[in-house]
Amino acid sequence: MTRIEELWRDALQQVIVKPIEADGYRLTRMAPESRFDIYGGVDSTSFVLLAVGIQARPPNIATDSSSLDYFRQQRKDGSWLMVLRLRQNGLETVFGRLCQDLVDAAEGVPDEKALVSLFRERLNLWKKLFQHSGSGFLLAHEIKGLIAEMLTLEILLQRGERDLLETVSGWVGPLGSDQDFVYSDQAIEVKAVGLGVDSISISSLDQLHSEVRMHLVLATLRLATPGEHCAIGLNGLTARIEGLIAESPEALNTFKDRLLEARYVEHEFYDTILFEPTSIDCYAITDEFPKLIRAMVPKGIGSATYSIGIDWIKDFRSDMPT
Repeated sequence: MTRIEELWRDALQQVIVKPIEADGYRLTRMAPESRFDIYGGVDSTSFVLLAVGIQARPPNIATDSSSLDYFRQQRKDGSWLMVLRLRQNGLETVFGRLCQDLVDAAEGVPDEKALVSLFRERLNLWKKLFQHSGSGFLLAHEIKGLIAEMLTLEILLQRGERDLLETVSGWVGPLGSDQDFVYSDQAIEVKAVGLGVDSISISSLDQLHSEVRMHLVLATLRLATPGEHCAIGLNGLTARIEGLIAESPEALNTFKDRLLEARYVEHEFYDTILFEPTSIDCYAITDEFPKLIRAMVPKGIGSATYSIGIDWIKDFRSDMPT
């Protein structure tokens, strides 16, 4: 349990003894020694809050979410509170991890302006997480795809051909890039498939096109159950990668940002959906590789999706990229 979750638990117990007036809330400063005023608390309906105190008038930020809301309130001394409230019971653990991440990250920013920017950036990521799924959790096929990308990242880190920050920064799949990894000299697209699958889906005319050399990594993953020796999940894989990059704070922060962009936050739920990697194969995307790119299709065709038979790409198998 994070520090803010402990604070919420204590605050909710206090509400039983001393109720909060209607439409009110009660806050507790999280770290008296901190340079910034950051609070945890609850409102009169027992929804949990994160609040940040600042001197300047804070920005108005739309949440567009039924699970989260944000409001500003001026205090008697003229300063302001930026308040984020969770409005859906059952998501406190996920929200707590996110809030604690913001609190920890706040210790590294230089001033109030940077703190507000951090708050806004984190809120935009959290909106993405809560908007997509009412539970706040990734779906099984999304977990599978993210595991495949992270396994590829782990291989690249273990090979050590690039420094840690460059390796992690090149993982741009969570940012919506056409390829999952993009570096100055190569691009890598990662696909996760199940056992016995005979084709892979390509979602656009740009996915297998790059101005630099390119590879396709095909990760075959079998759905596994807890207790199986080779079963892995997002929580365990995240910890493994963090261990590989721990010596670089910049790489570690970038990795955590990528996970948030991918809508993942550590939770016990992710220990229940596990996969066993049965193979990780690599293919060189050459001019002869069976694919469709924009230069091949008639003018007027703006987009296309298609599938490629795995048997048809065996001759393009290559070593894993570095």
